[in-house]
Amino acid sequence: MSKRSGWQRWVRQPQLLRWRRFVVQLHLWIGLALGVYMVLISVTGSVSVLRPDVHRWFIPRSVPMEGTRLGGDALQDAVRRTYPLYEVTNVFERRRPDTPVMVTLQLDGATVERLFDPYAARDLGLAYPPITEAIEWVVDLHDNLLTGTTGRAVNGVGALLFLALAITGAVVWWPGVGRVGHSMVPGKPAKSARFARRLHNALGIWALALILMWAITAVYFSFPDPFERTIDYFDADLTDGERPGDEFVRTLVNLHFGRSWGMAVKVAWVVLGLLPAVLFVTGCITWWVRVVQRRGAGVLKADRTGDLAPLLAEESVQN
Repeated sequence: MSKRSGWQRWVRQPQLLRWRRFVVQLHLWIGLALGVYMVLISVTGSVSVLRPDVHRWFIPRSVPMEGTRLGGDALQDAVRRTYPLYEVTNVFERRRPDTPVMVTLQLDGATVERLFDPYAARDLGLAYPPITEAIEWVVDLHDNLLTGTTGRAVNGVGALLFLALAITGAVVWWPGVGRVGHSMVPGKPAKSARFARRLHNALGIWALALILMWAITAVYFSFPDPFERTIDYFDADLTDGERPGDEFVRTLVNLHFGRSWGMAVKVAWVVLGLLPAVLFVTGCITWWVRVVQRRGAGVLKADRTGDLAPLLAEESVQN
């Protein structure tokens, strides 16, 4: 009977379950601990989606093949005439005839790389414009926290905590079988903590699959070995060069970046990538108003661990 009673309470009125209160606290603690990190990863991840496009937009990939393409000594002379103040230290010609030449120049000890049109004998600009250097910095911040393998490992731990945050959030969201539809919509927009809470709940559950995918793939990027060993375990023939899970992993990786299905998906990923930041902000508003302010006003009677039991009972009515 006790198991049945507990299951029935979970199905119909989960807010009254004692273990759920612990999950609420765990979700809160992880969210507060990950807050700034989550916003950082969210914003930099959104920007990183456009990395290939920024390079394509600001770095010429081809030149009009009009006239004769310069090469050898003629190309060297044209480059020196174009950059008379610089010392030309290298002229790199690519194999494809429609690609620009990369020129390395020096002036007063400073080195600069520029692109050169070998047909029109003209400068095409920096090989790595400031905007591309900026986005590479953002990508490195997102991938490695600017600290190489150490940052990548920290990101792995952050991804595991983010995964725990998503799972506990799903448990906390469950309002009972009779109020599922009500809890999946934020209601009428308003400048209130109630709307922030409902928006937090609705966005979190609608984006749960996407958030889980981001978290799991982020763990894979940082700690690939367990995933690789798992794939090998289910591979009947390790010598054939094909593994049954590789295609699934590739699909997840492409989904993480949103780069394989055109610009519309990329724009959607840029916007959706900000969801973790929005969830943190709305979660903070809810926590501040419903816990900090009420505790300060003496409305919330909590023990030293910050037990939210009074709010949970109220939530069963308001949610």
